[in-house]
Amino acid sequence: MGRNHNADLKDVWQTPSEILTLLEAGDSPSITTDPCAGMNTAIGETYNYTVDDDGLTKPWVGKTFVNPPFSNKTAWLQKAVDEHTTSRDFSTPSVIYVLTPDSTDTKSWWHTYIAPFATYVWFSEGRVSFIDPETNEKAGSPTFGTAISIYGDPHDDVKTALQQNGWLTKTVTTD
Repeated sequence: MGRNHNADLKDVWQTPSEILTLLEAGDSPSITTDPCAGMNTAIGETYNYTVDDDGLTKPWVGKTFVNPPFSNKTAWLQKAVDEHTTSRDFSTPSVIYVLTPDSTDTKSWWHTYIAPFATYVWFSEGRVSFIDPETNEKAGSPTFGTAISIYGDPHDDVKTALQQNGWLTKTVTTD
């Protein structure tokens, strides 16, 4: 079966600056690592791994932002969980933000990689309009909502910005 060309194009849609501004609000540190860097982006202050670099095989350092190809989100979510649950030292990220569909309605990857491990989840208010990397203009919105799963404890300024621009919820787990 051939590849879905339309899905391939959507896999490279890039994050709008409005989202990134929320994640770098106030006195919060800059994003250090972008393991899914696009062809025209340099979100990470220190590390930007393109598809050729394969961010799944690299360590994620500091504040990490991941906008994975939605057609392969489970591999990136598994990597986020692995990085988050690894002992904290200089090579592990302090906080990881992963942008995904907000697919909470069925038993799926959400319940395997996000619900048990994310510290917070942010749901956007309205649909996110992604950027087409070839034109650097708004590409459109998916037919579903978008969420950012947060592994670790974000800066208070980021929490405030997210609360003012959607719905931020802290996850609760029981032992």
